[in-house]
Amino acid sequence: MFAQLDTKQSIIDYCRSCPEDQLIGGLRSGNQVVKLPGCDLVVKFGPHVFAYEAKNQQEAYSIIDQNIIIVPRVHDFFVDDERWGYMISDFIPGETIDSLSESHIQKLAHVLEHLQSITADRAGSLCGGPSIGLLWPDTNDLIINTVQQVEEWFNSRLFPGDGKVYFEPSPLVLCHLDIAPRNIIWLDDGSICLLDWASAGFYPRLLEFASLFFQEHHFTRMLLEAVDFDPGREEGKVQRIHQALYHNEKYSFCSHDETADCIFPLPLIPEPQKLPT
Repeated sequence: MFAQLDTKQSIIDYCRSCPEDQLIGGLRSGNQVVKLPGCDLVVKFGPHVFAYEAKNQQEAYSIIDQNIIIVPRVHDFFVDDERWGYMISDFIPGETIDSLSESHIQKLAHVLEHLQSITADRAGSLCGGPSIGLLWPDTNDLIINTVQQVEEWFNSRLFPGDGKVYFEPSPLVLCHLDIAPRNIIWLDDGSICLLDWASAGFYPRLLEFASLFFQEHHFTRMLLEAVDFDPGREEGKVQRIHQALYHNEKYSFCSHDETADCIFPLPLIPEPQKLPT
């Protein structure tokens, strides 16, 4: 590392003053990613980068077969005086591809199979921290340890007549919960690097599929077909999950003081529709 970037403060200063054209990911209005000069490290930094994301990613690095899925190793995490987080991890050279081919999708299906082969006895975030992200909008303190707590969270957002969310007894599998083209780096040798492990944890397998419906329709349809997911058999459950999220946004259910600033912005959840076929 360059001498001027050998302290936390020098890294903070570099990131906060980095020109726009030096950013390799993110937006000025939110989290950003910059490559440090003279080394193979990147920094993800911003007001919504937290210690539990770094812990999640490092745990994923330790339990996932890197021959199947590359997870960047985390080297450090710290915060500045404004409570912005800085996560330093390996730089993985490659490219993101918006329009994926059939062969890309088949490789992603293999990635999902590997994730779902990793199980645990405890539900919730990989590192034991809060469950956050697309399926848990507007939360920063939701600690989940059991499948029953998953059911209770969704059911507390459903109205009489909506039905209830129940998960049949099944293994708790490793779910990424934000698999999308923007979070995938394709290496020259065909390897796949998966980014953004903030939402990852051990949950019923159906939640991984439910999270895919927040992604682009064509991508979702192709990937669900590749993993042989039967939308007809699970449609009721997925619809109720999305109905709960729709109510959560529309009626602003919050698990904390509603006068406080939300750490994560709510996704724009449309009225639940039929699943892609």
